[in-house]
Amino acid sequence: MRCLLVVLIVGLLAAVGTADVIEVPDEDNDIESIQQGLDLASAGDTVLVYAGVYDSVHYFETNIGTKTAVCQLKDGVTIRGIDRDDVVIDHTDADYGILCMDVGSDAQVKALTVVGGVALREDYAPDSDGRDLRAAISCLENASPVIRYVTIEESSTGLVCRTNCAPTVESSIIARGGHHGVYAFGNGTTAMVLDRVTIVGNFDYGVYVSNGAADISNSSVTHNHKSGIYSYLSTVDVDHCNVYWNDYISTDFLNYGGSLGDQTGLNGNISDEPFYCDFVGDVGYDYQVCFTSPNVGGGSGGTDIGADTSGLGVGSCTDCVSLVRETSWGSIKALYR
Repeated sequence: MRCLLVVLIVGLLAAVGTADVIEVPDEDNDIESIQQGLDLASAGDTVLVYAGVYDSVHYFETNIGTKTAVCQLKDGVTIRGIDRDDVVIDHTDADYGILCMDVGSDAQVKALTVVGGVALREDYAPDSDGRDLRAAISCLENASPVIRYVTIEESSTGLVCRTNCAPTVESSIIARGGHHGVYAFGNGTTAMVLDRVTIVGNFDYGVYVSNGAADISNSSVTHNHKSGIYSYLSTVDVDHCNVYWNDYISTDFLNYGGSLGDQTGLNGNISDEPFYCDFVGDVGYDYQVCFTSPNVGGGSGGTDIGADTSGLGVGSCTDCVSLVRETSWGSIKALYR
């Protein structure tokens, strides 16, 4: 029995010991790009990315043709930034920042920022399928990664979710994109999960779900150019969210659209000014909220609504004078011209 126990312990330690941390960049091993780190990674490994801007372009074969991306996530591997604000993936010259295919929930993206491709005209080529969108993170086929503590700003579409894809997105921000915040098309009957996500100021829909499924909880979906949450032939559950001031360019603004009726007052959902600390960018855009915001404690079980970027709760400022209502849609649209 003692020998058997020793064998089991040694086996366990050996299994734990197989996980590696691959650093990017790593001059000693000639690793400059995130993709180079991923090429060396195996299931269980972490690609640890240090401060910098990463914008290398790589080609990948996908179910919708040859596409470019800064990197492609590998099954069982975690990409983790050393600091959410200082690690930046810029996909201005690529279709996607991070491409995800054939990965499960043990593949993760954590603590980094993705930018690039804010202009609406760059979302897709004029002669292509209009659903073939450029995106900060694109889950194209059989991809259900966990995306946590990620900021997506001034990208094209923030997150694309397609065939048999059910990613889980937590404590993340998708802001000021040139197209949709989140776009799901035919992603299957297993719902993608958006929990404690702030989706704000995107040029088109906040969340658009067509022929798919989504569970959206404890999230702040506000100030998007079209409907906050739109459903077409889909199953979309909304729980304890603040969906506010979307599609306000029209005379009859829509927080919810398509086959999804108004969810305000149902399942803990509200529609109220969130009081972001800096909505208009005077001090660099800050989507934490005022301490007295309805987002503080407004979530399920008294949790907060929206992404917490401080680690101390979403409430982080005392100035509760909203600049949103005084900001015209004309000036907001100017961000994308």
